Amino acid sequence: MIPSFPTAPRLARACTLASALLAAPVLAQTSEVPAPASSDAPIAQAPAVAPAAPAPSAPEKPDPALKQDAETLVVSAPTPTTRPLFALGSETYFISPVLSIAGGVQSENLRVNPNPEKEGRITTIALARFGAEGRLGPYVTFRSEFERNIRSHGSGIWEGTASMSVRDQVLRLERWGATVEAGIILDPASVDFFSAHTGDVLLADKYTRDPLLYSGFNRGQGVQARYTRWGFTAGLSYTEANPLSSSASFMVGGSFGGNGRFWERPLGNFRNGQPDDDIHFRVISPSLSYEHPWFEARAMAQVLDINYQVNSTQDPAIQGYNLRGNVKLKLKGMVPSLPFEVTPFFNVARVENDVVNSAAGYGNQLLETPFDALTLSAGLDVFISGRSGVGFSYTRVADHTPSFVPAAGGNPASEALLGTRNSYLNVGATWWLFDQVALGARVATYAREIDGKPELEERDLSAFLTLRMVL
Repeated sequence: MIPSFPTAPRLARACTLASALLAAPVLAQTSEVPAPASSDAPIAQAPAVAPAAPAPSAPEKPDPALKQDAETLVVSAPTPTTRPLFALGSETYFISPVLSIAGGVQSENLRVNPNPEKEGRITTIALARFGAEGRLGPYVTFRSEFERNIRSHGSGIWEGTASMSVRDQVLRLERWGATVEAGIILDPASVDFFSAHTGDVLLADKYTRDPLLYSGFNRGQGVQARYTRWGFTAGLSYTEANPLSSSASFMVGGSFGGNGRFWERPLGNFRNGQPDDDIHFRVISPSLSYEHPWFEARAMAQVLDINYQVNSTQDPAIQGYNLRGNVKLKLKGMVPSLPFEVTPFFNVARVENDVVNSAAGYGNQLLETPFDALTLSAGLDVFISGRSGVGFSYTRVADHTPSFVPAAGGNPASEALLGTRNSYLNVGATWWLFDQVALGARVATYAREIDGKPELEERDLSAFLTLRMVL
């Protein structure tokens, strides 16, 4: 016998049961605790649902201490392992901008100059670096960067055109502590330690750039490999091309074609708008570096080989070397509740290379006396409560250039040495207004002395007041 129920109660029970069955899956996805069923309805079992995928992590915020470190003005910071804030793409496949802008005022005072009629001046300066860097998975990174030059007294721009240069253009493979790079690269072991508070114009002025070049700074096309373990980094870089392909050619001294230094020789003759391509330059640079929370140290040997005339097999090979060493201390403290850091540093570089005999009638011969130069630099930075603070650096470059005097009047042939001394002093202060923007002030001086030629003595004094931004 079928029980008999009134129509209204049966309809209410059916609606309640249907509502509970439809709501159960939704409640199971939004809460781990099932919603209680109606007392008039049977208990409904929620179907099993896979746990929701975790939300993707937020992009990394740029670390100003990493991106704005002193050496990143020259040696770019490593590409982040995951997508930074200013980037497009996924977590490990992304591209992000490279942008640095510096501008301000430079006051130049010529104290002593070979041209006594030349006057000092005040110049507004501007410099920009731009490009992109990125990551293609866990092991491949790239960087492409260009520069709008500061040039001398604002000559880097004219009627809308800019004086441009190519900086890093590098493809990098990284795994197991090993790094392999190719393109236009920068050997980090070739960079002297310098004052972070003198980088107000991104080390593009002669007071900060030239000391690095004299000591063997090497940016140029080539390949290099590095391996890092236990704080030690062993590196090997290699370049073989025209001398203008690498900034390492700047340190090669002597008299080359019209008493010019070696790096000026390819610029002496342009063919179809291109520099002279008759010279071949090779540099191989093994290095060893060590980084510790309290100090850093580097040692490097740069072996040079130059073919002075590739259109002839009669010219002798020009060979040379540069031995470099660098050390920096990191001393931290608190006074009384204000954190500070003091970083004294010291650099030394000794270069020696053969010199061709430029005297008439002595072609394809080398002088017996080589060119030599000793570059010494030292300085100190004080950081107060972060990256702001004051610092100074001093560099002295002393070189000896040989020349040939043929035998005449009973006097035997001789090779005289001409000594030159260049000095650079920078004193600067930095105040970081924001994570990416800093106000800088600096006083810089340059002096040159040449043995027996007081008329060529040169001394000047400059002051800088700038703003800079580095993303």
